[in-house]
Amino acid sequence: MNIQQDIEDIFSALHDGTIETSSGNKNSLTLKISCLYLAEQIDKTFEYFYVELIKINKLELFTWRSLMEEDQNIFTELVDIFKSELEIISADKKDNDVEIFCNINDDTSQYCGGNLTLNCNEIKVYDQNRTKMTIEEFGENCKRYWEKFETK
Repeated sequence: MNIQQDIEDIFSALHDGTIETSSGNKNSLTLKISCLYLAEQIDKTFEYFYVELIKINKLELFTWRSLMEEDQNIFTELVDIFKSELEIISADKKDNDVEIFCNINDDTSQYCGGNLTLNCNEIKVYDQNRTKMTIEEFGENCKRYWEKFETK
């Protein structure tokens, strides 16, 4: 089992989804991620997933400037990282971490997005009812969506 590959696969599958809220701490952090098109594959009334990050070794947001004169920052505190909703663009492994590219669509933020760097010991995915999904089940759910999408 390659945890970094699992993290990359999960966040890549959730592209265009939005990290709406976070709760917990760096020992156990739960993210509520809206991703309607994938959630509906499980139940037509579902809109989001929960992703739990266990024993976080690294979590930081390197911001992208909205204006050239603004400073870039690296946020490491959860309250700063998740101050605005983060729209997931893509995810890639980088060394021992996973880098998740995110947009920030918040008029009150001085940043337009950032690179969310993540390294943790375990990742778990739950549907909207908080029913745990294996990585394989989550992957199959994504595969079903894309198979249906291709036939449209």
